[in-house]
Amino acid sequence: MSILSMINAVLQKHGWLITRLPSNEEVRAAQLVELLVEDNADGRARRHTLQPWLWYERPVRERFEGQDCCLTVEGPIYRSRDGTGYPLGSQVRTEFGWLDLTPEETNRLADEVRSAIDLALLRWFTRPDMAERQLPARQSRERYFDDYVARNLILSATPPTVCMEQDTHAN
Repeated sequence: MSILSMINAVLQKHGWLITRLPSNEEVRAAQLVELLVEDNADGRARRHTLQPWLWYERPVRERFEGQDCCLTVEGPIYRSRDGTGYPLGSQVRTEFGWLDLTPEETNRLADEVRSAIDLALLRWFTRPDMAERQLPARQSRERYFDDYVARNLILSATPPTVCMEQDTHAN
């Protein structure tokens, strides 16, 4: 049985289907499918993250989600004669409804949102109380230890009646 057949078998078991996959991507796709179908909190988080991408007809290139609004940039990206990349468009979702944007409007709004994100993140990064926690490179995670520390930090910041996500959700 080829890797593509195995991937399709797993996906069909979960109601999904891949119709085409380049041969050089088969192994990576199989790894991603294994991560998606894990029957634990990590698997549920991955499926929850992926689910909004399945709402759209076009591939989702970027997604900017706020508390009340969401901008979904749809691809693929097409290059103009001057080399500028334009997505096919985007949709803004709010509690009041949906707004379709043109490729040019999408580029302008996505640039504005990226700038706002950069500003907020850099403001946090450069706070004096964060200086000693700054590192020159991303540190690898030791899942067992880091997850235990994170759980303790969450529990110390919340009332004692709050349960962890993995304890309250059964898939």
